[in-house]
Amino acid sequence: MRIRSAIANMGTYKPPLEGRNPKEYLLMDFNESPEPPPLSVRKALQQYLVEGHLQVYPHYGKFTEQLGKYVSVPPEQLLLTNGSDQGIDVVLRCLLDPGTNLVMAMPGFTMFKQTVGTIGADFIEVPYPADFEFPFEGIRQAVNPQTRIIVVINPNNPTGTSAPLEQVESLLKEFPDCAVLVDEAYYEFTGQTCLHLLNQYPNLVVLRTFSKAFAIPALRLGYVIAREEFINELLKIRGPYDVNMAALVAARALLQDSQSWQELVSHLMGESKPALEQFLKEHGVRFYPGEANFLLVEPKGGATAAVSYLKEKGILVRPMRPPLENYFRMSLRKMEDMKLFFKVFGDYFSPI
Repeated sequence: MRIRSAIANMGTYKPPLEGRNPKEYLLMDFNESPEPPPLSVRKALQQYLVEGHLQVYPHYGKFTEQLGKYVSVPPEQLLLTNGSDQGIDVVLRCLLDPGTNLVMAMPGFTMFKQTVGTIGADFIEVPYPADFEFPFEGIRQAVNPQTRIIVVINPNNPTGTSAPLEQVESLLKEFPDCAVLVDEAYYEFTGQTCLHLLNQYPNLVVLRTFSKAFAIPALRLGYVIAREEFINELLKIRGPYDVNMAALVAARALLQDSQSWQELVSHLMGESKPALEQFLKEHGVRFYPGEANFLLVEPKGGATAAVSYLKEKGILVRPMRPPLENYFRMSLRKMEDMKLFFKVFGDYFSPI
């Protein structure tokens, strides 16, 4: 078979999934929720599996109306996707051709670069500075006549830092012929959004997900928010049944029962994160606090030894690739788990 050269020349995106058994390890590596979704969600799923019509194709009903009320946009401005990864895929396939390009600050979420590669377009990287502030001027200077998309990940993964909303608006205004794609995967942790700009700027596209604060990454549900005319173009690419009914049942229950996940978000951001920051400061460990449910940590003596030590003690954190090879990223857990981390990592610095 003749594989397209763009595909044959690519590598595979392989996150370190090997051995991630939650029964064996404390998982602090993938920015997942430390708790399963509330009981009401699991009961809704059980009822669907027992009474639902699994032999029938998905029927989404009025879910986009329910989601629209949560997001504060009309349902016509929403597109459900099989995880936000599919949202990235359909937006990029809609806008990019070989010879065009996407501009994005790096390091950032790898799926953007991977998807650009499958299309055969060009990926223009703008490096973050040492303080990980959004490289606004670098992004502006990188845009050229072949640019079709400017990506802003707010807050960015893995740095945790955000682009100020006035800079997002400046990009929308200065480059009206480019889509400004804002990934708000961690919106529920920050409360910061650029959606108020949607009515004024038709080139704004926003991505969100049910994988983080909503705690159903295994069911794969994301969504795109954009002007209705652009959503109609994306519908030509996304399959009519790409979102499974189990994800929809769970999401509907999550939107109806918001107290549990909101309380968990409040606990993580109001208790676990300050406690972690204080622990790292007391041990002289450099970190970047960011604005979401994770931290980028630069341990003494390098990340490799620290990551290996934590794994030996039953804790998984995420080692970073160049240019962040001296860092690991860790996500927040509830305080009882954070205290275990403090004990284990404290022993790493002061072995008995």
